[in-house]
Parts: sequence; structure tokens; C-alpha cells
Amino acid sequence: MKRDGVKGQRGKEGFPNYGRVRVSTLKKSRKGKHHDLLKKIMDDLRGVETGFAVRIPLAGVGEVSVLNLRSAISRAAAKEGIAIATSATDEDFFVWKV
Repeated sequence: MKRDGVKGQRGKEGFPNYGRVRVSTLKKSRKGKHHDLLKKIMDDLRGVETGFAVRIPLAGVGEVSVLNLRSAISRAAAKEGIAIATSATDEDFFVWKV
């Protein structure tokens, strides 16, 4: 059976357990569930002046934990080559460029 122009070698789908697809047809990035939130935060972070932090009210981030928020922001900033530091209180999360 053919899939995306690739003829399988064994079994009905080409492989005994799972099919296969060309890597060139796959997306190379993912749009995580917090994509819109991170886009807003990164837009603000890119524009913040030295010596200032972006304040993110935790009440406005939904069910996202501080730990997950920190991880997501760190990944996004690292991807753009921005060194950051973070801090949090019970009400707010802060991120700034270092």
C-alpha cells in the first residue's frame, strides 16, 4: 500500500505497528496551549526598557501554574536569544531582561 508516495516494506501499512510519513510533510514547530498568552508576554518583554520588569497578573493566566509559566517563558526567551530573570508573588509574575 502506498502512503505519500512511499511504498511500505512489511504488512498492510508498511510497518508492523504504525504507518510512516515523510518528515518533510511534518510541522517543525508546535503551537502550545499557551501560545496566545506567551505571544503577549514576549511582545511586552521585547519592548521593556532595561531596569523594568513585565508584570503578569496570575489571575489573568487561567489554570497555568507559576512553574509552567516560568518554563514556557524561559523556553520562548531562549529561542529568541533573550536572557531573562523571573520572580513571583502570590498575585503577580515578573520577568525582565538581564
